[in-house]
Amino acid sequence: MGVNGIYGLSGSGLDIESMVKVGMMSKQSEYNKMQQKLTTQTWTKEAFNTVYSDLSTYNYSTLSQYKMQSTMNAMNASSTNESAVKATANGAAASMTHTVNVTSMASNAYLLTGADRITRAADDGDTKSSSIYLKDVIDVDDWTDEDSLSFTINDGENTATVKFTKADIVDSQQTLYDLASKISNAKSTSGDKLSLTGSYDATNDAFAIYNNTGGSKHKIEITVNDAKAAELLNHLQLQSVDTQTSNQDGASTTTSSLGNLVEFDYNDESKRVSTTSGKDGTAIIDGKTYTTENNRVTASNVTYTLAGVGSSTVNVTQDTDAIIEKVKSFVEDYNKLLDGLYEKYSETKYSDYKPLTDTQKEQMSEEQIEKWEKKAKSGMLYHDQTIGKILDNMRTALATPVDGLSGKYNSAYSLGIDTSKTNGHIKLDEDKLKTALAAEPESVYAVFGTLPQADSKGNYDYNSMGVAQRLGDVMTSSMKEVKTYAGESSEIADGSTLGNLMQELQTKMSNFKTMMSAFESKLYKKYDALEVALSQLGTQLNYITGGQ
Repeated sequence: MGVNGIYGLSGSGLDIESMVKVGMMSKQSEYNKMQQKLTTQTWTKEAFNTVYSDLSTYNYSTLSQYKMQSTMNAMNASSTNESAVKATANGAAASMTHTVNVTSMASNAYLLTGADRITRAADDGDTKSSSIYLKDVIDVDDWTDEDSLSFTINDGENTATVKFTKADIVDSQQTLYDLASKISNAKSTSGDKLSLTGSYDATNDAFAIYNNTGGSKHKIEITVNDAKAAELLNHLQLQSVDTQTSNQDGASTTTSSLGNLVEFDYNDESKRVSTTSGKDGTAIIDGKTYTTENNRVTASNVTYTLAGVGSSTVNVTQDTDAIIEKVKSFVEDYNKLLDGLYEKYSETKYSDYKPLTDTQKEQMSEEQIEKWEKKAKSGMLYHDQTIGKILDNMRTALATPVDGLSGKYNSAYSLGIDTSKTNGHIKLDEDKLKTALAAEPESVYAVFGTLPQADSKGNYDYNSMGVAQRLGDVMTSSMKEVKTYAGESSEIADGSTLGNLMQELQTKMSNFKTMMSAFESKLYKKYDALEVALSQLGTQLNYITGGQ
């Protein structure tokens, strides 16, 4: 419809709607080209974002394990007496034998209700009382609303206060479970959580306090701040649990026994505090004495887990099978990344398939649109220079020998890794790798994990890097390049080169759309004027001819 909304009065028979559409065709075609270009840029950005994600995953999740001595020079540690000690060795451990003599085991500070049951304030003589409320454990009949009880607990590092008001005990009817919870969740004034755990066993009517960390430095120290706190704690009937480990006839035996009853008397200053400490474990390794609070000792890159009093011999040897499996895993991961990059680099580009316009989509079925766009999206990164550079740098990183290695095995190739004919895939000759490990046990870690050497100016020598280190360098620089050009996500306003181009094109399209609307209005006004002129001409002719 025209600007004035009236056509046909002249009897001209003009189809103005069609005439306007024809007049707009060149403008619409120009706009469609911009829209298609924006769609292509969007698809290109998505393709690069996928590349960035793949490089990032490989660099930070996958590749890091192949730089580590613990995986590329895996070691085994076996104990001749695992009832005394078990051992694990990291990649820096030497292949040798260690002697271990465990003389004592570490234990934790531990308090437990030693009596048959917890004492109640109004003891009815039952063997077990089913009540777990604090108001039944401590007499609060003579308390005022302002009265409360509190005691301080210390785990050897931090101190906290546990407090109950009359409202807590009487109105809220808090229980022994609440007492256990307050101990377990206690925090110091600085916000540090104590390593103490409180628990209540309703079945056996027993209360316990346990320090989660063993050793003599870690304890359960309780200080009562009033007589009511002393009454409550005394009724818990707490006794220390003493754990002893001994060796009888070559076998380690652990026994536990209850110590003295923990009793408090607020009126006697010497009985306001009770302290129960854990014990240190002791082991003599290769003649040197070590103490431990958690029954673990690490010496000469071997971690010993003490299991009981006794002696053992620990043999450390290279875990050849684990190293071979890790190299096989490297080959698989490398080829997987390579496949993803090659797929984008060599994907067929169908130049005749442009992004569809809205008008074209209206004339097609969903299936037709899907098939068309699959080809239109294909080859977004076909022979892209950035992808090609990454592929070249990966090959170079793998093929270049590592400078500075004194042995015969100084390259991935010397370890049995070679390039196949399938898109630069690599393959592993396991026999060749086994030979290398037998001759030079640390050769795999040296080739993969050697750190780069820096010169006096802080510049790193590429050739001195291990293969995994080089690949990490390739990934980092490539990610930076991809991010600069296309960003790392679908976000357009990311400051990337492609994102900026897309923003500029969007602005251009918006301005062009405004111009098209103005141009369309101008055409309608033009044809409205033509209609009016034709109508007036018709009136004049009728007048001259007398309507004949």
